Amino acid sequence: MTGSVEVDELAVLPLLAGLDHGQLTELAAAGDVVAFGAGDELFRGGQPAEFWWLLLDGTLELVRRVGHEDTVLGTMGTPGQWAGGFRAWDPHGVYMATGRAVSSGRLLRVSAEALGAMAQSWFPFGVHLIKGLVPTVRSIQSHARQRGVL
Repeated sequence: MTGSVEVDELAVLPLLAGLDHGQLTELAAAGDVVAFGAGDELFRGGQPAEFWWLLLDGTLELVRRVGHEDTVLGTMGTPGQWAGGFRAWDPHGVYMATGRAVSSGRLLRVSAEALGAMAQSWFPFGVHLIKGLVPTVRSIQSHARQRGVL
C-alpha cells in the first residue's frame, strides 16, 4: 500500500532540519509512503540501491546473510533513520543489508535518481564531496577484502 506524506511530518525529523518548506515539499512530492507489516521485506542486500528509504514509523531490522544464518546488523526504529539510495552518488551502489520489518509501520520511498537531483540542486558542494568519497571507500573495501579483513 502506498500513499503520500505531509510536509509537517517531515519537518519534525532531525535529519531534515535545515531544509526549508519548499525543499520539504519537493521531497514529499518526489516520494511515496510505503506501509509495511511485520515480516515484510522492503529491500534486499546486494540488490541495486534504487531507492532511499526514510523511516516514518515502525521498526525494521537490517539483516545480512553470514554463512548459513541471518545476522542482524542494526535496527531502524527511530523516525528519520534511513537506508539505501546509494545510486544517487554511485551507479554501482547496492543495499548493504536486507530491510525486514519487525512491526508494522511506514517508510517514505524516494528514487535514488530523484534524491540525487534534489541533493545536487540544494547542496552541490556536498554532492561533490560524496561523489569523491565513494571511489575511496570502494578502494579501501576492496583492499580489505583481498587481505581477508572483511
